[in-house]
Amino acid sequence: MTQARADSGQPPLRTRKARSGQGAAAAKPGATINLNRIAQATGGRVEGDGAFTVAALSALENAASDALSFYADPKREAKLKASGAGAVMLKAEHAGLFAGHKIVVADPYLAYARASALFAPPPSDAGVHPSAIIAAGASLHADVAVGAYSVIGENSRLEQGVVVGSHVSVGADCVLGRDTVLDPGVRIYARTTIGERCKLASGAVIGASGFGYAHDENGGGEWVRIEQLGGVVIGDDVDIGANTTIDRGALDNTVIGNGVKLDNHIQIAHNVRVGDDTVMAGCVAIAGSATIGKRCRLGGRAAILGHLEIADDVRVNADGFVAQSITEAGVYSSMIPAQPAAQWRKTVANLRRLDRLRAHDNQCNRDTTQDDD
Repeated sequence: MTQARADSGQPPLRTRKARSGQGAAAAKPGATINLNRIAQATGGRVEGDGAFTVAALSALENAASDALSFYADPKREAKLKASGAGAVMLKAEHAGLFAGHKIVVADPYLAYARASALFAPPPSDAGVHPSAIIAAGASLHADVAVGAYSVIGENSRLEQGVVVGSHVSVGADCVLGRDTVLDPGVRIYARTTIGERCKLASGAVIGASGFGYAHDENGGGEWVRIEQLGGVVIGDDVDIGANTTIDRGALDNTVIGNGVKLDNHIQIAHNVRVGDDTVMAGCVAIAGSATIGKRCRLGGRAAILGHLEIADDVRVNADGFVAQSITEAGVYSSMIPAQPAAQWRKTVANLRRLDRLRAHDNQCNRDTTQDDD
């Protein structure tokens, strides 16, 4: 990680080397990759000709003879047997289902994820577009790319391999770690530190002002803005989806741990702390000063109220509403899944009757006790 992390006002996040498959050199457009290279990247074993080359990564049903595919779901056995793929990644127990070249792996879906890095388009060539605006006090490694009409603020530092797309704004006193990529239209406010190998999709806004106001009850009822003086610290290997927002802290920093993966349209409020390797699906909302543990999984539209603490290894299913801290690992759900409207109305009506039914049950128990006496 960068030295700036130590001065961030937060405990330093642990550093890590690039994970297997991350940072792998992608093939040039139109190039082919032999199976030996793919097996090395995925930790697999070739059965067939290791020198056989593939030009694409495809689904089983769409794969041509020069494509690589993967078989991870036994329900797709018929598609595997009918596939025209030149090679398939699969488990040893399924190797007999496919007659072509194979890469035998422990986890085909994980192997697919690692192999995908080999087929991804390579990053832009280094260089600063003539229309980009670079502050005089900014520091850019020689091996960075800055796209058209982007702005890099005063005292900000871009480390080796950073790629900044077009129309990106990076404020003052920011750090972008090695091999981090900002897609076109990303907005990075001042005092933001982003670690190595991060990927931010278009529309992401990092470090905007948190939602903080004090109510002047005796002065006419106005709301007085609380200036947000903290920043944002993001660890290594973090992915942030399109139009996701992470607000800066009020006094301390908002902190996102290593390996966190955030989908599109997520709101993370000021002073939130998210533990390493936590993942969140689209439209999750985390209110201010909540602490989310490590390796948590939050389903789409899950909501966490402010100042709560969520333990490590907690899974909140889609639409889950968390109104109190969760202290033990496990799977948590709330809300009522979709059902026919008539049935939904009956369910809600029954829920409203629970207190009355419980009171009736308690009275029956008391009456039974008195009769026994």
